[in-house]
Amino acid sequence: MKTKTRVIITTIVSFVLLVAAVAAGLNAIFTVTLVDGEFAVCSEAGRADAEALKAELDGFVGGSMTFLHTEDVESTIKKYPCFRVEAVEKSFPKTLKVKVSERKEFFAVKTGEAYAVLDEEGVYLYDGENKNRLGGENVVLEGFDVALEKGSLISGDYVGEALEMFSVFSELLPGVRANVVSLRLAHNMGQNKPENTYFVVTMREGVKIVIANPSENISAKARAAFLDDECGYLSPALSDKRRVYGTINVIGDSGSGAVNVTFWPDLVI
Repeated sequence: MKTKTRVIITTIVSFVLLVAAVAAGLNAIFTVTLVDGEFAVCSEAGRADAEALKAELDGFVGGSMTFLHTEDVESTIKKYPCFRVEAVEKSFPKTLKVKVSERKEFFAVKTGEAYAVLDEEGVYLYDGENKNRLGGENVVLEGFDVALEKGSLISGDYVGEALEMFSVFSELLPGVRANVVSLRLAHNMGQNKPENTYFVVTMREGVKIVIANPSENISAKARAAFLDDECGYLSPALSDKRRVYGTINVIGDSGSGAVNVTFWPDLVI
């Protein structure tokens, strides 16, 4: 073997050994010794999930901080669908910081014998019974043709309007699920046109809120359904007795943008 060839081979071997030594040194210096987990939970089930997740995350202890991929940590968290990843950070030299929060179950969509449970933002969490972790039931969505993918926001016609409407409801009610049973998407004469489409919100007392053409000015209509002086759900003029029957009808004027609210005691939707 020529001297020049020996030099090249020796140089390559030396470089490989140097890289290996550096990697070993980094691994020794930057080894995960602590998983600093911050868990924001609101239910007993969430607390149990947090303990189980913390035990899994502790499995990263002893590994290399340098070669740790935060995507692997996030994949571990995603095994727990009711948790939202807020932050995953490597804090050199030895700490892995993880921050998660529990998603609040809010909606349910019937799928065969079970329900698809969604959070308040419309993210599909898991399949199961219509029982909320905090007690009671979730708001059932009926008549919606939705696309469901776990961990993702549901999609479909009028889903955006429904979420926008409930955002307004959440501003006005201390606990929406305590008052609202379900939301149904319906169409007059089966015609799926905006002018023939309406939302039917069933309240727990029995009265229904019917909002015509929800694709137009839904926030203003939702607010009027609750706050109208004469017929709004929260109006003193609508007595407790009247809240157990009939409908609160909400119709918008496309031209002026005005919203008209009426109470029909005998209308059954």
